Amino acid sequence: MAGLIRYDRIKTTEARARAIRGQTEKLISIAIKGHLAAQEHLASVVSDEEKAQQILAFARRGRFSLDKQVYSNEDRADQGKPPLTDKGRKFLEKKLKDRREELLRIISDEEEAEEALQTAYEAMVIELHARRRILKSLPDELVVKKIFDELAPRYAGRSGGYTRITKLGRRLGDAAEMAQIALV
Repeated sequence: MAGLIRYDRIKTTEARARAIRGQTEKLISIAIKGHLAAQEHLASVVSDEEKAQQILAFARRGRFSLDKQVYSNEDRADQGKPPLTDKGRKFLEKKLKDRREELLRIISDEEEAEEALQTAYEAMVIELHARRRILKSLPDELVVKKIFDELAPRYAGRSGGYTRITKLGRRLGDAAEMAQIALV
């Protein structure tokens, strides 16, 4: 299955092709359902498709909140964190300021932006659940990444039939029926 997803097509025996076809289609279906559920959840708060994608891309870069601030060294000591140098403090303050401005460029109202960001994190959790379900069956993270990044958006409007088996004839040597299984 990993080879099929990684290379989009493989040549194998017909029996193996038939065996992996059902499993591969189930995994792609799980990815599509997870991807669409995450998009629907985000669309319930952010109606503009372009803004929703920008918010999701922003959320994928790490946890952030508009309420986040850089604490003093005394407060950091109370929290069990190491103290910051002046250079480190300026760096963190600039980073938070830039992230805040970037978020407010996407959605100008602070309350709406915070709610949209929280919903984006929830959408990421929905998609993560689907990723983990696939990782149980197919423990190759690069292949799972390809399923979600390329295949799920490609097959989002399709209800099944993601693979095609083409018979190639008999193999020399043991005369096994050969077939090519490919992603449509």
